[in-house]
Amino acid sequence: MREPEKETRLANSIVAPGTSISQAMAQLERAGIGALLLCDADRRLCGLVTDGDIRRAILQGRSLDVSCSVIATLNPVKVKEPITPEEALKIMDAHDISHLPAVDAAGRVQDFVLRQDLAVERDVTWNERRLKAAIIGPDASISEAMTQLDKAATGVLLICDKARRLLGLLTDGDFRRAILRRKRLSEPCSTIANSYPITAPVSVSSAEALRLMKEHDISQLPLIDSEGKVQKLILSKDIVPNRDLGLSAVVMAGGFGTRLLPLTEKVPKPMLPVGGRPLLELTLAQLRRAGIKNVNVTTHYLPETISKYFGTGEMFGVNLNYVQEEHPLGTAGGIKLLKECDDTILVINGDVITGAPFDAMLDYHRAYRADLTIGVRKYEVQVPFGVVDCQDVHVKGLEEKPSLSLFINAGTYLIEPVVRDFIPAGQRFDMTELISKLIEAGKTVVSFPIMEYWLDVGRHEDYVKAQQEVRTSGILI
Repeated sequence: MREPEKETRLANSIVAPGTSISQAMAQLERAGIGALLLCDADRRLCGLVTDGDIRRAILQGRSLDVSCSVIATLNPVKVKEPITPEEALKIMDAHDISHLPAVDAAGRVQDFVLRQDLAVERDVTWNERRLKAAIIGPDASISEAMTQLDKAATGVLLICDKARRLLGLLTDGDFRRAILRRKRLSEPCSTIANSYPITAPVSVSSAEALRLMKEHDISQLPLIDSEGKVQKLILSKDIVPNRDLGLSAVVMAGGFGTRLLPLTEKVPKPMLPVGGRPLLELTLAQLRRAGIKNVNVTTHYLPETISKYFGTGEMFGVNLNYVQEEHPLGTAGGIKLLKECDDTILVINGDVITGAPFDAMLDYHRAYRADLTIGVRKYEVQVPFGVVDCQDVHVKGLEEKPSLSLFINAGTYLIEPVVRDFIPAGQRFDMTELISKLIEAGKTVVSFPIMEYWLDVGRHEDYVKAQQEVRTSGILI
């Protein structure tokens, strides 16, 4: 885009924070790009209002005469100028956004990057940049490798020597298994790697690469030359961009939320606002980004509040089905009310905010041929006293103020259809009871560590924390 055109579009996209919602609606239509930037007189970025924000305001019955800043994202995702198209697109994909303000060191808006402008070619330079981000040395620590995996956004790291010869491969699952085994994160990452990964020659066709990935149930394929040096990294999403997870979801939203009284006296817990949007809307956005379109919501307490706001789910990018519990059925009983299906089901508690990668969780679930997978979260407990190790009357040791590492239930599960047979009909039944029943029956129950953002919004202090982190810290999950 030529510089004058860019400046004109930017000027049309900026409004003052005091602009009313109705004025913002008119300006949004004139700008024609689906979002407006809230800026002060010096063009410092104060917030961002999207078409979706205005639609939600109308659904909530807000007065259109109030300032649009009350419905805006006050700390939107932004970047510093300059930024390459590849970097901009990566950030947009990570946050599921189509508009990205670019600011200078003083916070003044210099550009407004739109997804529609980024026709990024997957050329040699781009592939080389991605490959470089995914390569790590064998002596790097597990902790360092975890950080690099997050930055690379490839779902895999390639362990190579200085000549770029492939020595091993690290996946998201390798890190999660290491956490479950309580491996020290200071150990070399090569100690948890696959030393004999599946590879293919550089000349492999896309069809053959996809066949190999399907045959070995992998999502990444390193391409090597005759000397064993890595030349390229192919991801399954390069060949089949829109992966169908084959998942439907259930959000358990029927609880009374008694620990959050008086906030939940007239509002069900999933409808409490977090960052200007109901908690349930954040969950639906996370499911939509994962490609999960069919979502069941179990309701009991004030169900019409939920159904009136979300309707069919069309405006939120999902298909919603409401499952009404005539009386409380606990954290698992409502699953029995779902229509019969042959697919794996994602179950998530309605008071959980998480950035858990559901695609990686599903791969993990299938790799272990699990009947039920529990999302778990590492939780550290600091004992404030010296702990004495006693055997009968004899003291065998003393540890001063140790830290205990535990895994807690993160309220996120994958279940196979057979699991529903273990849930009694019409009576209260909790997930803990279901899991115990499955274990007793010899079914396969595995744990999936959630390393990403996670928060259970069940207590007042957690709700305050959620408000701070989602609204003011720019966390978008």
